[in-house]
Amino acid sequence: MDRGQLPMDVLADIVVRLPAESVCCIQCVSKALLDMVDHHSFVTRHTGLLVATNAVHQVPQLMFFTRSYVPYPGTTGEHYVAFQSIKFDGSTSALTRGNFAISVTPLDRFERAIYRVTFVFCNLIGFISNRSGFFLINPLKGEVLRLPSDNPQRPNSEVLGTYYGMGFDNITNTYKIVCVTGIYSTVPETWFTQILVLGTSSWRDISSVPPCALSTQRRVCAYGDTHWLTLCDLRTCYIISFDFKKEEFYCLPHPVLQSSNDHLNLFVHLHLLTLRGSLAMVDTSSSTGSTMNMDIWMLKDYDKKEWTRDYSINLEMPPNLHPKFGATDFTCDQWEHGIFFKNFRQIPTFFLDLRCLSICPVIFGSGDFTNLFSYTGSLISLKDYRNSVEAETGSGSLKSYGKLIEGDAQGLSLSEKHVLRRISFI
Repeated sequence: MDRGQLPMDVLADIVVRLPAESVCCIQCVSKALLDMVDHHSFVTRHTGLLVATNAVHQVPQLMFFTRSYVPYPGTTGEHYVAFQSIKFDGSTSALTRGNFAISVTPLDRFERAIYRVTFVFCNLIGFISNRSGFFLINPLKGEVLRLPSDNPQRPNSEVLGTYYGMGFDNITNTYKIVCVTGIYSTVPETWFTQILVLGTSSWRDISSVPPCALSTQRRVCAYGDTHWLTLCDLRTCYIISFDFKKEEFYCLPHPVLQSSNDHLNLFVHLHLLTLRGSLAMVDTSSSTGSTMNMDIWMLKDYDKKEWTRDYSINLEMPPNLHPKFGATDFTCDQWEHGIFFKNFRQIPTFFLDLRCLSICPVIFGSGDFTNLFSYTGSLISLKDYRNSVEAETGSGSLKSYGKLIEGDAQGLSLSEKHVLRRISFI
């Protein structure tokens, strides 16, 4: 060892506390550093610190998601799904394309498949199709991993709802996916919960079930767990969380929910998200007309479950251009300098800059179904889990094309494009 050089274990203790972007830069310094940060144990340790604590600040990035349909004379047309990373600097009312773009098409280009994003965990996207199955996509590395089918023994006609979440178990150092399925053929409806440990080939049943249906929109991964804001029986609003270490559900307290008598009206005005590494809740229930009144609560100490109100905001919106708070398809998420509000099928998107408490409407996207969500970088590579799944499921058809992995034989195709056949992302 050269005089003055740090031992590798000491260096690893330092580097593991850096954001993913910084680690990626460091790995270019030397072969020794590349081997260290590329090792599976280092990646797992680094991700565990990112998701289990808010000590390391990760700059959130934006991902644009669109489902598009292109009609052709005499045919049923073609269906496309696409992801495009985008950037917003807060100083202009325009978005710019980022460095990552992928399109997803079924093998049968005229197939009327339904695609949806089920969760976002760091930079891993849970992506499901009613025809092709369940996938994890890592757009930053251009990787896709097909997951084993869940609930194979239950008829689709009986399914009331299916909800997914992903988290990290820092006791076993494993990534897990939870699947909750409701069956309406029984009275009252019956709920089933299954767990998939990433890298294994099958789901297993667990006894813990949620007290009611969950939410497909108001869901967030934070502190290594998944949290849903949901309305039970149209009467009581809950934050239902799943602990991936104990593999059980519990209700997370919140002062806004405890002080309200009208949970039905309150529910559509509340949004769960992560903000600066902490679980956060945005409350717009006191907004009226063009006046935006907003409280932002933060859960900075997950062990104590103590919330603090970090922002109480009052802003006048531009005339005839303000968010329609209270809409059921209205969502909220974070960006680099604040939060944004997005309606699934309407424009514009509103970016709130928490540095100066100003709001900026941004118009983008086409008339098709679009969504915008945030993600944070990580060192996770799906290639670390591919071989173990393929060996047990026989799905050894993933092919590497440069930075992309394409899975044509599995019913999913990824291709690198910035403009998707005459359909512009932004």
